[in-house]
Amino acid sequence: MNQMFSAIIVLGIAYTIYKLFELFVRRKERMAIIEKMINGEGVVNFPDVSKWFSSPTPKVGGLRLGLLLIGLGLGLVTAIILNFFFVFNNNALSWQDKDILYFAMMMLFGGLGLLIAYLIEQKNLKKG
Repeated sequence: MNQMFSAIIVLGIAYTIYKLFELFVRRKERMAIIEKMINGEGVVNFPDVSKWFSSPTPKVGGLRLGLLLIGLGLGLVTAIILNFFFVFNNNALSWQDKDILYFAMMMLFGGLGLLIAYLIEQKNLKKG
């Protein structure tokens, strides 16, 4: 067991020394490239990447989050109301059905909130 630990330590030290040498060599290479660019020997023309991207999209994260939370709240309220009416009419649901009801209503209304946010975003993009 001690031989294994000593082998791991030796390999770790060798790897560290290798990485240090690599670090210094890369630094020298980078400095040589920078000097060439300063002297004008290796002038690099970078492509114009601004044409690759369209105009920035407006930030509507707040709208999405707000409508998602409103939808989740409406779904929760709807599930509570449905749960009350089912229990009130003696059609009692099991606890698993109640969990599914709460989850389904929250997902349904949350999805509707995101759909409304998407429609508002598309309407604003057509205007501008």
